[in-house]
Amino acid sequence: MSVPAAQFVNITQTFGDVVAVDDISLDIEQGKLTTLLGPSGCGKTTS
Repeated sequence: MSVPAAQFVNITQTFGDVVAVDDISLDIEQGKLTTLLGPSGCGKTTS
């Protein structure tokens, strides 16, 4: 297994008492394209 080009571990984002993103982890390999897909308002930009 190679070292990822980008690594996010246990990411959480809150706005006051609202948890918008809860415990997301993601490894992105060198040369790979990664996207977040989802409907409007589902938290893609927040993530």
